[in-house]
Parts: sequence; structure tokens; C-alpha cells
Amino acid sequence: MYLSGSKWNMRRRRRRSRPWLILILLLLIAAGVYIERVIVPSVPPLFIPTLTPTRSPATFVLQAESLYAAGKLDQAEEAYLQAIAIDPQQAAFYVALARTQVFNGHLEDAARSAEDALLIDPNSAQAHAVYAWALDFQGGEENLTKALEEINKAIQIDPNSALAQAYLAEILMDSSPENYKEALDAAQRAVQIDPNLLEAHRALGYVWESTANYQDAMLSYETALRINPNLAILHISMGNMLLNQGDTNSAISSYLQASQLMPTSVQPLQLIAQAYARVGDFGKASQYAETAVGLKPADPRLHGDLGRMYYKNNDLDQAVIELELAVRGGTTDQGVVVQAVPWDAARSSTVEFYWTYGLALAKTGQCGQAVEIFQALLAEVRDDTVAVENVTQGMVLCGVLQPTATPRPGETPTP
Repeated sequence: MYLSGSKWNMRRRRRRSRPWLILILLLLIAAGVYIERVIVPSVPPLFIPTLTPTRSPATFVLQAESLYAAGKLDQAEEAYLQAIAIDPQQAAFYVALARTQVFNGHLEDAARSAEDALLIDPNSAQAHAVYAWALDFQGGEENLTKALEEINKAIQIDPNSALAQAYLAEILMDSSPENYKEALDAAQRAVQIDPNLLEAHRALGYVWESTANYQDAMLSYETALRINPNLAILHISMGNMLLNQGDTNSAISSYLQASQLMPTSVQPLQLIAQAYARVGDFGKASQYAETAVGLKPADPRLHGDLGRMYYKNNDLDQAVIELELAVRGGTTDQGVVVQAVPWDAARSSTVEFYWTYGLALAKTGQCGQAVEIFQALLAEVRDDTVAVENVTQGMVLCGVLQPTATPRPGETPTP
């Protein structure tokens, strides 16, 4: 039966086969199997970091040694720290880091690094030695006592350690000038054990320098500089020797080299300022003292040094500002808080800040404050002839004393 015009058709029609559709289905199935078995296993999981090969700590150590040789001590420290991060159980890494930190002026960090080395290997002669060296550089009676204990431990563990003998020489000299012969023996022994050890020649130079044998000291420092010409501390030592020999220009050149190697250190800048002041060029001395203050604006002693240079250059108003920061403390124009230099009657530079400040006040008509300072100084440093002489000059300027009058030590003059 067939109904015309109806969508219903009782007679079935045979569907035509579609081979191309079957082929496509087979290809899709094959592709799925391939992706599942080949592609998926080779793709890393999402959101999980890709693993990268771990760099050997030895490569960081080699890099650190190269940077140290080039005088790039900040970068050398960082390379040693990277080696330690990979392998924190190698005492030798901490010792090398500590040595670098001492040369870089990071003394407290150096002491901590050496202590870390000793935690790993308490019987390391080099760890005890560099710990002692770091303590010695920090100064102070307590640190020096501890340094002697540590360096003696190092020598007991390894009496043939050139490094320990070199450090022993320096520590002995810092302990007392009377240790000169023992210190000289230790330094010479260090050079004999390892003629290529920079610290050995530096120690020998230090012993000669401490005993005012400047020519011999210069020869030792020159040898150390041949081993590594890129360490600022050696150029500073050489500059000191040249200055003692009266060669101010060459000394300044050495200090400039040190400053280029350690551009963030104020020490070479201070020495350059002092060298220029020594030959009466207070203008240049002030410039370098200003640069030092710019690097460490919270350091009161740097403000005191700058104030002294301003005073000697007859820049009295600026001298008062800087010396007041040193003596009384205060806040700079840039908002940096400066704590006053702690009073120490035994330290000549501190005493000089006070009487120079008093003179600057007197010369700028501020005698009320100046006389207070002068009277306090006469009570505190009555045996300091330089201070008393300058205080007397200030008292005369303020009209407290007649030009011919000289106060007796310990006696405060009356107006």
C-alpha cells in the first residue's frame, strides 16, 4: 500500500553504502590510539615545573675563584653562596667564602661563615684560622682574645698550615708590639711553607709595617700584589707605605685604585681626603669626604671628617653643620638620622671633632655654645696638649681669655 503525498512510505528503500565514511572512522580510531600511547606519555603534566639539570657546586666554586682573582668580591661571595646552597655540607666552601668576605670588608659575615664551617668540621685548621682572622679584623679586646684562642687551635691541628701561620703573625702584632719577633717568625714561616700564598706575603708586610720598617713592608706588599693585583686591601696597604715614604701623589693613586675596586667602600675615600689634607689641598679633601658621606650618610664619623675638612678650607658654616651631626647627632637635609659619635677621651679623632666644632662655632659668632664645649674639654682632656692648645685659642676668640693667658691643666678659666 502506498499513500501518495504522505511522508509515510510502507515500502523500505535500500540505503547506499558509504565506504569513505568507514575509512574516516578507522583513521580517527588509529589517531586516538597513537595519541594515547605515544604523544600523551611524552607530554609533561600541566602546572608541574619542568625539571632542569642541577648545576654542579664545583662550577660555582670555579666561578667564585675567577671573580675573586678579578677583584669582583661581591660577585665572588654570591657564587660561593650558590655553591653552598647546592651542597651545604662542604666546610671548604664556607672557609673560602669567609676569606673572601674578610677581603671585602664584610667581617661579621666572615665570622659567621667560619663558624658554619666549624659546625661541619670542628677539626678544620683553616676554619679555625679564618675565624680568628675575621675576629682580629673586627677589633676590640674581646675579639682579639678569642682570635688568639682560635688561631692557636688552628696551629695545634696543623702547624704546617701557611694560612694559619700568616694569620698568627697578624694577630700577634695586633695583640702587642712586644710580639714582634714571634710574629716575624710566623710570617716568614708562612712564606717558606707556601711562597705563592698571598696572605703570607701580606702578613709579612703587615709585621714590617707595624714596626715602621716601611721599605721592607712595601716589598712584601708588592709581592702580594703580583699574586693578585685586584684586591683593594693591598692597594690601601701600598698607599699607606707610599704616604709614609712621603710620596703623596703615588699614595693617592693607590687609594684611587682601591676605590675603583671597591666603589661602595668609604675607606679609600677617607684616605684620599686625608692625603690631600696632608698637602694642604682642603678643597679636594672636602670633595672626597663629601663622597664618603654620600655612601654612608648615617655615619657620624664621616660627618666629623667632612666637618674638619670644611673647617680647614674655611667653609665655616658647612663645618658647623657637619660637626654638629658628629658631636650632637641630628637629621640631615635628606632626612637621614645621625647618632652622635660616642665620647671617648682616649680617641684623638673624637676629641678633635669637639674642639674643631667649638672653634667653628667661635668663628661664626656662636660663643655661648663654643665656651660650653671648651670648658667640658678642659675638664675631660686636660693632659691632651693639642686639645688644650686649640681650646685656649677658642677661649681667646670668644674673649674669655686674654691672648697671653693659658689655663692650667684641670682648671676652668673664669670670664
